[in-house]
Amino acid sequence: TIQGIAAAALLHRMGKATRCLVVTPASLKSEWEEQIAKFTHLPCEVIYGGRRDRVAAYQNPSAFFTIVNYEQVRSDTLDINAAFKADIVILDEAQRIKNWASKTARAIKRLESRYAFVLTGTPIENRIDELYSIIEFLNPSIFGPLFRFNRDYYSLDERGKPEGYRQLELLRKKLDPVVLRRRKADVETELPERTDETRFI
Repeated sequence: TIQGIAAAALLHRMGKATRCLVVTPASLKSEWEEQIAKFTHLPCEVIYGGRRDRVAAYQNPSAFFTIVNYEQVRSDTLDINAAFKADIVILDEAQRIKNWASKTARAIKRLESRYAFVLTGTPIENRIDELYSIIEFLNPSIFGPLFRFNRDYYSLDERGKPEGYRQLELLRKKLDPVVLRRRKADVETELPERTDETRFI
């Protein structure tokens, strides 16, 4: 979260961005608001309310960071593109668009911006084509059409059904320019000690 905020703030400081749209699960909107206030002095607006209120907020954004949830984008994509004109889109918990055919994924991929960041701890949950859907939002040219991705990285049986994976090293190389991966071992020394709290309810 903090790296996403820092990247957006840096683009703002360089004069390359005047508006940043943060798309996050509804339960994390206040967390983003707190982290933005803690780590930057840039103004932030959280979008709530009915459709009329949301459209008014997109038309007259009062902040650099505007925070929306996935369900709002699903119904407001055209309004956001027409009125808000984001320079940056940040997707938090980006595995929400892992299913390339879902309404949410299709709406998110219609968002227009010069820059995009996706944040996720689980880019693959079940199958590698979930990764395809997430990367397609960043840059559709990396993998090309889905049929080519499936042909290149799935091994198929005689009926054309996936039975395994192949060329995973090539897949990693294609991802290198756009993926910044953090393993636990890489950051373990920077993390605070674990804190456990027992709450009786």
